[in-house]
Amino acid sequence: MGGDRRSAFHPPGATGRESLITVQLRSLILYSKSGKVRELTFRLGELNIITGSSRTGKSIILDIVDFCLGRDDAPVSVGPITRTVEWVAVLLQLPDTRTFVARRLPAKGKKSVSTAMLEFGSALRPLPYERLANNCDSDELRQQLGRRIGLGDVRSEPQPGSLQTPFAVHLGHAVPLCLQNQDEITTRSILFHRQGERDGGARLTSTLPYFLGAVGEDQAQKQHELTTARRLLRRRQQDLKVAETADGDIDAHLHQLLAQARTAALVSAGDEFDSREALIDALREAVRFPPPATGEEHSHTERTAALQERRTQLRAKLNEISEQRQFLIRQEAAEDSYTQVVQRGISRLHAVDLLPDTGSHAEGTACPLCGSHLPQPDHAVEDMQRTLNDLRGQLTSVHTVRPRREQTLRELTDQTDTIREELRGVEGALNSLAELEASRNRFRAQAEEQAFLRGRIDAHLSQLPDTGDTYEGSLLQLRAAAAFAQAQVDDLEAELDTDAMQDRLDHALNYISTDMTAYAQTLNLEHSKRSIRLDVRKLTVLADSDDGIVPLLRIGSGENWVGYHLVAHLALHRYFTLHQRPVPRILLLDQVTQPFYPSEVAKDSGNPDLIRSDADRNTVRGMFELMYRFTNDLAPNFQLIVSDHANLSDQWYQDCVRYNWRNGDALVPQAWIDEHTS
Repeated sequence: MGGDRRSAFHPPGATGRESLITVQLRSLILYSKSGKVRELTFRLGELNIITGSSRTGKSIILDIVDFCLGRDDAPVSVGPITRTVEWVAVLLQLPDTRTFVARRLPAKGKKSVSTAMLEFGSALRPLPYERLANNCDSDELRQQLGRRIGLGDVRSEPQPGSLQTPFAVHLGHAVPLCLQNQDEITTRSILFHRQGERDGGARLTSTLPYFLGAVGEDQAQKQHELTTARRLLRRRQQDLKVAETADGDIDAHLHQLLAQARTAALVSAGDEFDSREALIDALREAVRFPPPATGEEHSHTERTAALQERRTQLRAKLNEISEQRQFLIRQEAAEDSYTQVVQRGISRLHAVDLLPDTGSHAEGTACPLCGSHLPQPDHAVEDMQRTLNDLRGQLTSVHTVRPRREQTLRELTDQTDTIREELRGVEGALNSLAELEASRNRFRAQAEEQAFLRGRIDAHLSQLPDTGDTYEGSLLQLRAAAAFAQAQVDDLEAELDTDAMQDRLDHALNYISTDMTAYAQTLNLEHSKRSIRLDVRKLTVLADSDDGIVPLLRIGSGENWVGYHLVAHLALHRYFTLHQRPVPRILLLDQVTQPFYPSEVAKDSGNPDLIRSDADRNTVRGMFELMYRFTNDLAPNFQLIVSDHANLSDQWYQDCVRYNWRNGDALVPQAWIDEHTS
């Protein structure tokens, strides 16, 4: 701990003795479910170290302080605390008094609680278990504590383009600047406590300019008024732009709509209009143009259906008659073929008629040619005669049927002609109805086109401002409203002086950058040779290097991440303290040396000799030495509480150790655990 390092902690002219605002932790108290009390006391304005083995409750210290400063979610994991403790409390030192804050842990199955107990008193001590009772909620708790440290009625304005609404700044926005748990201090993606939660980063970005003093309380309100005035100005300018654009395009749009209305027969083709008012009146008449009647569509449909049904019946009848005619024609053809065969047979047997009559002779005993007597009867002539007579009879039957068939064919032909005539009439009627339907469809299409155009015209006319003197007056009113809004913005910008605000913010960040660079070089962090600075918009650390700007996200190794978290918070709190900003004068860090211990055995012992290398051991000692000198430089106005495994043998370190929880010692006494073990 050589004196040559003090220059890195003390820029010229800096001192922390003048600060008057302070919030520091005098003690932390646990109340068991049976009424027993466990109090941890801390020294004000000094480095306080809680060292110990794993699972002794070191990390819960930070969570309890966070909860007692107004957080609704109780960040206490299931374990000895939840099994044995009913209330947790802190005794805080304020600028001119003390405050006692107690919170009952949530009931089983719940994760949050909004009630609290708040007491003030100059000589206040931790209250006994019997006096614990809720008397406020977490909102009131944050407001009262915030007012005590100088947080007035301040409104924070989100960054341009943010969807957040303005909000009041309270203690809950300052607390994340004072805490770093073991998961946060070793990550490169976030820099502040609860930054990764929903809206957590946005709230920090919005409030940091105020906590850095770039925006005063009255300026925060004026900033809100300026943002509101700018929004109003944008609306007024947009309204005026729309009105002026509409005024420039009104005539063109109106004439275009008039041409379309003439095409749709809503306006007479020969009408001319010599003024905008007359043109608008004509278009309004077009909007009121009565829609044409569509006629009796129901009877038309029924008539078409009846004719189609009749056409189907007639076609079916024609098919039936055609089949009958085809049958008779086929029958006639078959008879002709048969008649020809019969006539050929008759022709062959016709010679039988030339034979002499043999009736005088014995039947069948005379020769039919010579008439001589035959010894045996010959019946061939008789058979031939009978055949000939049969054929002649069949031919006579065929000739008898033919006239009736021919009569039937003539009747069928007449029926066919009659049906075809009727069918032509039905087809003609259907064609007429189809033409009528097409005409009606065209009529309906025109009616629909007219209705659509009337709607367009009506919508356009409804968006137009009043014409004539009223319209001109409306434009003048819009121009006057825009000019008045611009004047309001100009006045607020002149009062607010945004350039001066940015200058103050740049000054604060440059001031902090000087300390961050000095601290980073003291710890020999990577990329610390040039300049280290804080990016309040992206909430990260930036390092200037030969290859350009390097954000914390691109810097490797857990040792560097812890180191840059440490130097950023120390530099911020040094600025807060020296410039008397309304931020609690306390910083709680949890497990700053965890990247350096290679095993659980090494962590539990806390022996620096078990750290991996001499360089790592020097880094660990350098971090605690930096914190020790930091609190000494700002004493008694700043308190630093560190929960860690490390247990250095240096006397100055041991003088800072408030609690060493090893060999059975822990935050929650073993007797409490035994008492509440079921």
